Amino acid sequence: MAINSLNEFAVALAVYARKKMDTVNRGALLIRCVGDGNVIAAVFGNDNYRFNDKVRREVELVRKHLKEAAVEELGFGLSPDGHTWTLLVKTDSQHYHTDVGRAFQVEMLKIFLDDVVWRSWRTACGLPSDRPELLEQYNFAK
Repeated sequence: MAINSLNEFAVALAVYARKKMDTVNRGALLIRCVGDGNVIAAVFGNDNYRFNDKVRREVELVRKHLKEAAVEELGFGLSPDGHTWTLLVKTDSQHYHTDVGRAFQVEMLKIFLDDVVWRSWRTACGLPSDRPELLEQYNFAK
């Protein structure tokens, strides 16, 4: 399957996350591009995007946090059933001079993205961020 755009890649990634990562509610991924060695980051959720207003609000909040942090969105996609969503973002580590510095910056971006997606979900659900014991009560995947 030839991928012609980043939105198509986001859809393919959503299908992958839906089928292979269905037990993971949300998170961040780093994807190394085979052709040029570049890395793309992605945030995803397996939480019924199409039919759940809170999940769509979560994605709005993720986008807001990314914009505030000057992280560029590259593409967005849904699995065909609308359950899983993915949002691709640009990794920008080119201003680091060493491979170690670039790798560190990309890993820090992944940590930031993990935090953003979980913080956005908790906010969309009206949950306090400092009460992790409450998080297990809420599972939109059902």
